Amino acid sequence: MYRISLFFIIFCSFFAYSDDIYTNYVQVFGEGPVGQQILGFETKTYTKDEAVGIAKTEVLEFLSGMVFGYNFTYKVENPLNKSQGYFDLKNIVIIKEDRNLTLTQLEESQISIRIQALYRLNENQKSYIRGFGSSIAKNSFGTSSDTWVASWDKRFEVYKDALRNAVLNGAKKNIKSRPLFIKGKILLAESPKFRVLSGEWNATVKINLIITDIKYADVY
Repeated sequence: MYRISLFFIIFCSFFAYSDDIYTNYVQVFGEGPVGQQILGFETKTYTKDEAVGIAKTEVLEFLSGMVFGYNFTYKVENPLNKSQGYFDLKNIVIIKEDRNLTLTQLEESQISIRIQALYRLNENQKSYIRGFGSSIAKNSFGTSSDTWVASWDKRFEVYKDALRNAVLNGAKKNIKSRPLFIKGKILLAESPKFRVLSGEWNATVKINLIITDIKYADVY
């Protein structure tokens, strides 16, 4: 159903310098571990097929976030009264395997396989993205880091925390005092960027943010 191709240069040359890719397609990247990985005090060996499968899962997650986005509820932590916070994130729509999605192997290293995906948008999806990007939505950025060796799944936790920080950064521009809850919608503006820095996963996200509700504590 998917096409994994090594002919990345040939594939990209078809789309290069074309406005069509920016108006009718979404581009996203996913990565999966290959070979022997350290998981805490243990090791696990991933086959190439397993690596591609994990990369596909990432692609579908990030693609869903770019095309339909998320609903979120953020209970803001408050160190002054030692109040714990949480960030609840739910996909609005989860994109499944689709003939409109084309996957291409981008690169393979000793530790991972990285793939590129191009997803052809239908008219309803294009209208939804344009509507989300109206003046009601605000641009925001967020970053987060956490240990690399614990598990490959840590990437998603770092990604989710980067989204939380992006919400907090965006809210700070318009909220004067610390809220108790923030609710709203997030649409990824581009594919998340991951790096390994000093033994930690580092994720950077760019989002379009719509805040639909803010609740403040009655008693401080």
